[in-house]
Amino acid sequence: MTLFWKILLACLVFSLVTAAKCGVLHSDETLVASPSSRNAFGNTFYSEIDVIDVDGPEPVPATIGAGERIVRAFETDCGTFRFTIDATAAPDLMEWAETELVPVVRQWYPKIVEMLPSEGFVAPRRFTLQFRNDMGGTPASAGGGRVNMNSAWFRRERDREARGCVVHELVHLVQAYGRTPRTTPGATRTPSWLVEGIADYIRWFLYEPEAKGAEITQRNLARARYDASYRISANFLNWVVNHHDQDIIRKLNAAARQGRYSEEIWKESTGKTLQELGDQWKKEHEARLTTPESSD
Repeated sequence: MTLFWKILLACLVFSLVTAAKCGVLHSDETLVASPSSRNAFGNTFYSEIDVIDVDGPEPVPATIGAGERIVRAFETDCGTFRFTIDATAAPDLMEWAETELVPVVRQWYPKIVEMLPSEGFVAPRRFTLQFRNDMGGTPASAGGGRVNMNSAWFRRERDREARGCVVHELVHLVQAYGRTPRTTPGATRTPSWLVEGIADYIRWFLYEPEAKGAEITQRNLARARYDASYRISANFLNWVVNHHDQDIIRKLNAAARQGRYSEEIWKESTGKTLQELGDQWKKEHEARLTTPESSD
């Protein structure tokens, strides 16, 4: 190799190293690197913003092909929150995520944060949504600043339930009910039916009410208990909001996050016990569904 080419190669290597250290990458550029790279930005696919804040969640490596990582970063509409989409495990879903999922997250994550306040609580300002191929039959999960999305399930449901499913999981990120019982002596745990019920209430009655995905019909009337969880509990919570206390979700959320949930909250807020509310709610559905004009 001639001296000229040696000097040219040395300059090229120096330029690449300098750019990597400074985090200089332009929007919509892809950088492919080895998964063993120590550079936090070395495997990142940037889009809406050029550099991910170092305090934000670092994308978890997920190997495909030659070890590429496909990640894009975004901001919410208000500019307060940043999130990344990691499609390394499902590159074919990145375009759908950008066009269909990102607008939902941008708009609804700040809304969820506003819906579920409590004294002294600060919702996660950075989080990741990651497609995964190791989730079995679980559509999605959330925790630790991350929403895990089952790639196969999202391919099937991208035009149906996928976006609403993510809204449900974003609620779990904001709820953060699991922190207090681990750090506060005497704190109470919130029953799972209420945790899931609040998430599905926000999904089915606020995000996509037109879908009517949490209706009580002849098909599920026999299973209609206030603590049946998910959609059925969401229907119960919506009934309490409409008939007794429009602020009940905020009250329940604050108590749950602070580790002080108890059934007394229902009595204090509505004048009825939880069981009395559950019984009245079901009786109204039974009466509605037994009339001649009722239908599924």
